[in-house]
Amino acid sequence: MENWGIVGYNWLVQQLQNAVVEGVLSQSLLITGPESVGKHTLALALAQALLCEAVIPSQRPCGKCSACRRTASGVHPDLRLVEPETPGRGVKIEQVREMERFLSLTPNESAHKIAVIADVELMNSNAGNALLKTLEEPPAYAYLILLATDADTLLPTIVSRSQHFPLRPLDDATIAHALMERWGVEEAQAWRLARLSGGRMGWAVRALTDPTHLQAMEAALEKLLALLQMDLPARFELAQTLAQNSADLPQLLEYWRLGWRDVLLLQQANPQELMFLEQRAALEALAARLDVASTMRMLRTLTATQADLLRNANTRLLLETLFLDWPE
Repeated sequence: MENWGIVGYNWLVQQLQNAVVEGVLSQSLLITGPESVGKHTLALALAQALLCEAVIPSQRPCGKCSACRRTASGVHPDLRLVEPETPGRGVKIEQVREMERFLSLTPNESAHKIAVIADVELMNSNAGNALLKTLEEPPAYAYLILLATDADTLLPTIVSRSQHFPLRPLDDATIAHALMERWGVEEAQAWRLARLSGGRMGWAVRALTDPTHLQAMEAALEKLLALLQMDLPARFELAQTLAQNSADLPQLLEYWRLGWRDVLLLQQANPQELMFLEQRAALEALAARLDVASTMRMLRTLTATQADLLRNANTRLLLETLFLDWPE
């Protein structure tokens, strides 16, 4: 498969493919980046390359053999996908121990066994320390692929024992062209989804195939506008409600950031790249009521809140602090 079927990140795919062909791939790899940026897709493509049945190493993954198909579906007997049982929570220590038992047995069909561990930054200390033991002395045939949002949120010892591959958001052009060429999306819609995606190919594809993604974005803007009408006690009540559903909070904050970005664009008479086209009238009214300094302050505050959230700060306190700065 050309570039392993991955959109963008050509340099990284080439580096990983060379390591697989030459047999020098690190046994522990850490792939980081924002949600839906492509971490899981890259991890499964790498697993395919390791488990592929193609005779010529440089042709792996072929994407056609039984091993490639089963790996893509997550059902290959030598692959284990370890994911949190509850959204917003980390993998449990029992799951890490089960993964250890899986890796301790020799491969069933391939020369390798692979474990992909998601949301490593959400693990508690017990689970993290258990994972660390596996990273220190993995079986010779085993590969561990760790997925996380940000390496800075992980135990330094986990990062130091892994080869780190950060995935940065893609540019709009790469996403738009991929949507047009691979999914047959019309040009205007492709560019709009690319801008809305924030550089995340996975988000763009899901927004294309699942209408609830765009509905969630519109609901987020409604919350943003509703906050302007709330008094402080009502805002703090909302903070408590949102903190109880912390798994959805990173995406909500990103939608709010895009909403305030639209306000700034309107204040600067630059509406060509608006994200929330359907709510332009409400955003124009907000842009006319506030000054640019207030909008810039909200964008900086939201960015800081997003960063603090990744560091596992107190969610409710973060939101209450954010709402104190929200314009009235």
